[in-house]
Amino acid sequence: MRITDRYVLREFISYLGLALIGLLTLFVIVDVFEKIDVFLDHRAPLLLVARMYVFQLPEWVVLVLPIALLLSTFLSLGQLNKFGELTAMRAVGLSLVRILAPVFAVAALGTIGSFLFNEVVTPRATRARDRIYDVDIQRHPPAAVNERADMTYLGEGGRIYYARLYVLSERRMHEVSLQEFKAGQLARRIDAASATWDGRRWVFENGYVRTFVNGVEQAQSFTRMAVDGLPERPEDFAREKRDPREMDYLELERYIGKLRASGARIANYLVDLHMKLSFPLINFIVVMIGAAVATRLRLQSAALGFGLSIVIAFVYYAFMRAGQAFGHSGLLPPYVAAWLGDVVFGGVGATMMWRAQRR
Repeated sequence: MRITDRYVLREFISYLGLALIGLLTLFVIVDVFEKIDVFLDHRAPLLLVARMYVFQLPEWVVLVLPIALLLSTFLSLGQLNKFGELTAMRAVGLSLVRILAPVFAVAALGTIGSFLFNEVVTPRATRARDRIYDVDIQRHPPAAVNERADMTYLGEGGRIYYARLYVLSERRMHEVSLQEFKAGQLARRIDAASATWDGRRWVFENGYVRTFVNGVEQAQSFTRMAVDGLPERPEDFAREKRDPREMDYLELERYIGKLRASGARIANYLVDLHMKLSFPLINFIVVMIGAAVATRLRLQSAALGFGLSIVIAFVYYAFMRAGQAFGHSGLLPPYVAAWLGDVVFGGVGATMMWRAQRR
């Protein structure tokens, strides 16, 4: 690594660290004031409150990282411009892109880290935070779930289970309906008073089985019918139902596959799936935009840099959320809706960097 790379990297990392600490501290202070009544009313120990905020940090880090990267870009390049160091580096033949290579490398690592945090760390940390806040601080007793009412479960191969009641300890479903789809068309439906796991398969009792072939329905009643070939087991129905928005990329991809097999609408979930990939790129693209702006305006004011960072990040975030909303409503195709913000702002950033490079 060249001396210039180490120097630029040191300046950038120092401002990035200060920006992250400052923004996270601001978030903690605001949140503490919002929850101070709860902490005092329940006499929450200070260490317990601190532990809750430790688990809150991963979510906030992902949220503030683009702003911190953008702010550190403005401030570090502003310092280089202020003392003529950027001009001196370019005078000896270094291109702007080469000078900023360490900055872009950190932005790329931030993009990867943001994705991994959202996939691995944030969901677990958020559940731990909620458990501390609800159970340990507010002393709400944890729910002991033995029954699930009005259960809907999306199974493998285009199967959908509906049950009025599922009793976990008995491994029994009451007033159950099983629908099987092939190529988006209903192929078989089983309606029964109950279904019980006998250790190897599901046994349906007192109901009807209907088959549909070329639009023709055939129905047959039964008193007891064991159904082989169902991969869903009692523990599958016993798991806590998760909102698709809380799933990681692979979980959501599998869920979409199940929806596709059942013929259900998947556009909304495709938008959210691709947003998991497109959103972390904001960390790299805002640095590209910030670098072009900072070298052009010769920013030296921290207040101006902070203001521009907030504005650019907010506009970018609002643009991406608008695209997501258009995708959910069907006004835009899922892939376009998810990647529109990155394409537009990435194009703007690339153009600005190209022009700054030529100056």
